[in-house]
Amino acid sequence: MKKLFIATLLFVSFFSLSALVNDNKDRLLTVIYTNDGHGMAWSFDEPENPKIGGLAAQKTLVDRIRAEVQGKGGDVLVLSGGDITLGDPRSNVCKNMPMIHGMNLIGYDAMAIGNHEFDFGFEAFNNMQKEAKFDFLTANIYKEGGTQSVGKEYVEKKLSSGLSVAILGVTTMESQNISTQGLAGNITMTDPVEAAKFRVPLLKKKNDLVIVVSHLGYYDTDRSFDGFYGDNYLPKAVQGIDLIVGGHTSRQLESPVKVNDTYIVQTGGMGKWVGRIDFYLQGSKIVKTEYKMYPINLKEKKVKEGNKVTYGFVDEEIPEDKAMLNMLNGFKCEFSTKQIGKLDRDLIGGDIARSGEIELGDIITDIMREKTGTEIAFMNAGSIRQGLTKGPITEKDIYSVFPFNDTVYVAELTGQQIQEVLDYFSESGTGVGGFLQVSGIEMKVFKGTALEIKVGGKPLDKKRKYKVSFNSFIANGGDGYSMLRDLKSKKDTAYLVATLLIDHVTVKGTFEKTTGNRLKVVK
Repeated sequence: MKKLFIATLLFVSFFSLSALVNDNKDRLLTVIYTNDGHGMAWSFDEPENPKIGGLAAQKTLVDRIRAEVQGKGGDVLVLSGGDITLGDPRSNVCKNMPMIHGMNLIGYDAMAIGNHEFDFGFEAFNNMQKEAKFDFLTANIYKEGGTQSVGKEYVEKKLSSGLSVAILGVTTMESQNISTQGLAGNITMTDPVEAAKFRVPLLKKKNDLVIVVSHLGYYDTDRSFDGFYGDNYLPKAVQGIDLIVGGHTSRQLESPVKVNDTYIVQTGGMGKWVGRIDFYLQGSKIVKTEYKMYPINLKEKKVKEGNKVTYGFVDEEIPEDKAMLNMLNGFKCEFSTKQIGKLDRDLIGGDIARSGEIELGDIITDIMREKTGTEIAFMNAGSIRQGLTKGPITEKDIYSVFPFNDTVYVAELTGQQIQEVLDYFSESGTGVGGFLQVSGIEMKVFKGTALEIKVGGKPLDKKRKYKVSFNSFIANGGDGYSMLRDLKSKKDTAYLVATLLIDHVTVKGTFEKTTGNRLKVVK
């Protein structure tokens, strides 16, 4: 009996020691992430940046990273900060199914539910969730009445290394004010910070790591300029979060931001970048992190002798995965040629928009300003590629006018910052893509200077703050608008410019005449 007891004690001690050694071995977890993909399943063009992004190149990159990490004995999670919906017109036509099936092929594990996930209605939202092989997460959005969650609150994953990881989702309260289902009263929301306060401690007790996929947005202050809590506030209020994969603001964080013990990451969105953060752990303790951002076939313009324009890759070229291309090309998501309205006059566009105010520029910026509730709207004229002729209007016609997948940003600017934007515009002269079409402003341009600026009929107040909307190309510094690129508080509404124009014509039947006389270029 004594021998049996000793043998049993030795057996238990051996396995206890083995478990302890195993628990303290070095482990690697790589988190690959994106955010605000907005239906950009196919590669697309931006002004002076052709054939960028797309899920086919993203799959090639993720496959490479996964093979590298697994070759080292590590684990990989692929996560999204949400807003995978509403963007590329082809995805819009097919209710975002190309994006869902593409993310399935890549092998996403989970995503935050963003405000735009509801834009095609609950039936389409439920169909996306049904088709997805990854989890839709939010701990603070419920169907009307507040009893049934619209997705899962969290998932827990046991990885091959033995690591246990919990992934929790949270969504900005702003969704009540800006999502289609929020405005319709079809969802009930609770405070995302309070939701995290309740769940994170419980998840931390059972798991080595807690990751939050967040659609709160990243700001330099605790709240956005319109009062909603962001990712940098969450770790101040909630202990135990190891990583926040963010979304909503499309903020390009070149390196992780660390608040207390929490790492925060986010990309510029639209599938143009893929982020990667590596966690090296001893047991469940993080001992080292590494980080990298991958541009998805972004390019630099190069002008050679004879003014020949070519484009070089910012980083190495990433080939497009053939299986992904075949799957995407199997979708028939064509632009409609059905008449949606009618014009009683021609609307001139193209290069003429680069030298002065045009009615089509007034129309586009008016619609941007009306949709976002801003006081001022700007758009670079180089994005208005052609005009519209008198007669029937189709969706295809609108996409010909504005072929880029530009979205509308909003921000709060002081009068002094607006003056800087207008001074740069004035200094750039005419005949350039950066010439602005405007709404809500009247001004004179004389010898490279912006003069007699009025907003809503009143002189520009340098100290006052104004709510301003502008297209994503200049929001990201296009045509030299670095002052807009460097803004910290801007938000991407994800409203596609072309879609706003289509919606307007569909409802109104035409583009109404505008007042004009906003820009006076004095030579």
